[in-house]
Amino acid sequence: MTSTPGATLSPRDPAPRTGRGSGLGEPEPSPTEQFQASARRLLAMLLDRAFGVALEQVERLAQTFDDIAAHGGLQLNAVLGGVRATLEGRNPIWGAITGAVSALSPAAKVALATALILALLLLPVTVVLLLLALIIGVVAAAVRAGSTGG
Repeated sequence: MTSTPGATLSPRDPAPRTGRGSGLGEPEPSPTEQFQASARRLLAMLLDRAFGVALEQVERLAQTFDDIAAHGGLQLNAVLGGVRATLEGRNPIWGAITGAVSALSPAAKVALATALILALLLLPVTVVLLLLALIIGVVAAAVRAGSTGG
């Protein structure tokens, strides 16, 4: 096998380039064929890179959804509870409340239950205090009206 001075070997081209033809009796491809082959390789490379980038973005989005599902939090569970209740034909507000409560820790659930029980027990006292404030406000307004008008 003889080599022509200045000829280079590439990993894709096992035979040295020697002007016209490859030395095996095959004519060298025309410039149009070379352009078409180069365009095909370029398109294949661009598609490969584009699909690689798209696949990376899909994997990143899937990881984000996994994180949301694992650590969703109170707001997400409330939204999902409301949507689920709506799809089942129930009240979406009640579904949101139950969804939010299901996301709470056991200690937070106990604190919420305690606050609700205290609110129910203190409701009569609150109503009495509001009525007392209203009565005092009416009496004060009557006294002012009597003192300025008389």
